[in-house]
Amino acid sequence: MPRIVLVTGGAAGIGWATAQAFAAAGDCVLLADIDGARATARVADLGPGHEAIAVDMADTAQVVAMIAGIAARHGRLDVLVNNAGRIDGGTPVVEQTANGFRSLLALNLDGSATAAREAASVMRRQGGGAIVNVASGAALRAIPLRNGYSASKAGMVAMTRNHACAWAQDGIRVNAVAPGYTRTELVERLIAEGRVDPAKAARRIPLGRMGEPAEIAAAIMHLASPAARYMTGALLVADGASHAYGGSEDANVIRGVPPQAPPPGVPVIAIGPGPVGAALAQILAARGVVTLPADAEMGRLGRLDGLFNIDPQPAAPGHLDRIFLCAQQAGRIMLRQGFGAIVNLTSVLGQLGLDEAGGAGPEAAAVGMLTRTMACEWGASGIRVNCLAAGPLDGEATPLLRRIPLRRLAEPGEIAAVADFLLSPAAAFITGSLVPVDGGLLAYGGADFPPGCS
Repeated sequence: MPRIVLVTGGAAGIGWATAQAFAAAGDCVLLADIDGARATARVADLGPGHEAIAVDMADTAQVVAMIAGIAARHGRLDVLVNNAGRIDGGTPVVEQTANGFRSLLALNLDGSATAAREAASVMRRQGGGAIVNVASGAALRAIPLRNGYSASKAGMVAMTRNHACAWAQDGIRVNAVAPGYTRTELVERLIAEGRVDPAKAARRIPLGRMGEPAEIAAAIMHLASPAARYMTGALLVADGASHAYGGSEDANVIRGVPPQAPPPGVPVIAIGPGPVGAALAQILAARGVVTLPADAEMGRLGRLDGLFNIDPQPAAPGHLDRIFLCAQQAGRIMLRQGFGAIVNLTSVLGQLGLDEAGGAGPEAAAVGMLTRTMACEWGASGIRVNCLAAGPLDGEATPLLRRIPLRRLAEPGEIAAVADFLLSPAAAFITGSLVPVDGGLLAYGGADFPPGCS
């Protein structure tokens, strides 16, 4: 049965690319936009079985009515993509009016919160669903003259964590995507008008280019899919590693060969040992991908498309060293060929302050920063590097279970499914990111344990 998917702000840019992606996957798309005529025209382009909705997302009553109407007509709502929003007009803080500030938050933050709340009430009755909030890199870095926009997107990230923890027991997963510079219709118009210099923007991005709407849509699709079923409360940053870059020179310095398209033929992925590696090997084998051990000879087949870098002893001293040496070996190969993707697997303990973590926590955190460094050094040669911060696996003895909003430990296949996405071309604009696959553990900040845990 096709999923019922609501995409707000869906008539242009990232929203339209997302609507197209869900429609191509066979889902029923409900495309909501303040421009009802354009939404209707867009839905006609999607083909039969989809629906346009004219709505002002800044109007609470209209948003409530929209969700109620969807429930009445379709009986369910499986996915909400909270994409509606706008940027402020470059107004200095001292000149911003109270009404101007409030109107922007009413759309970007309040409207999304209302849609999420109403959607969750429908999803709760049906036994679950997925909500993906489209935030922004502006939630992570302050931008002068974008006071209301940055504030609203930071609020959306916090809202994502709050809703994820509140609704996990209802089977509702809530995650967010933070796009960086993306060539939407608006950006293309600004480029044409000379108001945005794409070359200048690219110099701030280690990957050396701006993103495409379809690449952000792919990240949204992943978070809404069963492949991300152990992700909730997470922020997936898709910005070519611009959020990770802290250098003073241009970010897009080529340190190997220039980026190259992978040659024809079957991709080759090197995989470290252990149950998660075995699960990934099984996923890749089903697609005909060649896999081999992550060792000193991982380049022996003449190409290396990806590395899933797993330390066989993650809790033992030297975790960082072992991850470093294996990634270094793969990096040398990939810098010569001009393409490749690396996913470093480490523990979520690097992001938690736990006395029982011992040395495992600092080493895991160090792996995260090492990952960002590699992404920023190698991005301009077409190499992506991300860090997967995993929660404890099923069967492990851990006191953390009672603090995980999803109320269970991870299965190896759930960690592997996210690694599969990050290694794939679908994640082409995601690099330098720390991706938590932890059942919402990092998002939870309560003094007590989530309701219902024992």
